[in-house]
Parts: sequence; C-alpha cells; structure tokens
Amino acid sequence: MKDSKTIKEYIKNNELDLEIIINEYSAYIGTIIDNMTKLILTNEDKEEICSDVFFILWKNTKKLDINKKLSSYIAGVTRNVVKDFLKKKKNIYDISDYENVLYSENKIELLDENIEEIKKIENKLNFMKEIDKKVFIDFYYASKSIKDIAKENKISEFSVKQRLYRIRKKIKKEAV
Repeated sequence: MKDSKTIKEYIKNNELDLEIIINEYSAYIGTIIDNMTKLILTNEDKEEICSDVFFILWKNTKKLDINKKLSSYIAGVTRNVVKDFLKKKKNIYDISDYENVLYSENKIELLDENIEEIKKIENKLNFMKEIDKKVFIDFYYASKSIKDIAKENKISEFSVKQRLYRIRKKIKKEAV
C-alpha cells in the first residue's frame, strides 16, 4: 500500500474502482488480519475475511464520505469483520486446534502481560467521563483522525488532543 489516499481518488465513472483498491489494499488487510488473529486462522479464513471487507466496501459505496482516507475506513471495517468472524468461530475451536501452535515461554508471558494491560485500560476507561471514553476509543481502536473525532463530538481539535493527553497521562500514572 502506498500513501493513504482519500476515497474520492478511487472513484472512476461515478463508481469505486474496486480492482485498484483490491490490488493496493489486499496486503494491508492481510496485515491487519494477521496482527489481530496471530496463528489461529487458515489462509482460507483470511481470504474470506478479505473478501468480506471488499464486499462491505462495495455495498456501502454510496454511504462513504469521499473526503476521508480509504485506509482508515478499510482498517475499521477489517477489524470489525475479524471480530465478528472470531465470535462465530469461538465455539468451534477447541484445544486440539492449538496443539500445533508453539509459543516460547517469553511469548506467552508477553501475551499475558498485554492482556492484563488491556484489561487495566478498559477498567480505567469505565470510570472516565463518557466523552473521554469515546474520544479514546475512537482514536486508538477505531483509528479515527483527531479532526473527525472533534467534528463528531462537536468539540475543538485542541480539546480532543488535550483529552487524549490527559487520558494517556492518567492511565500511565495509575499503571505505575
């Protein structure tokens, strides 16, 4: 994937040029899938998720804000599709599916630490103001820009930056 372009740069004859988008963003989607799922999905599962992402993009073409970056939209859709896919698959997997996945003790400890950190952050978010929680989640989990967050919440960009700074500071302070 090259520089992130706005959606309108991919519009040709009043339609999204999906062929170019697929060529430019397939690897990007694959990377997001790999980062979210590690080793638990087959290549067929990954291809299915990738196809679903492009289908959703095509299906929602008319609803897209053409001035937004396509990479942000694709990243958000991919994350949601992966989460839905994993929820559906969750009950299918059992311990035998993981027997062939080898982790060193360091990786397991690191994974445990990451899970604990995420739980701590989520717990801290539950005690924050609703607007702070929304700003934090939109920025770090939904990959929205500061400008978009400000517009959606009807606050200034400076206010968004200030809130993010204070939230990070609070989380770091309480983590120590």
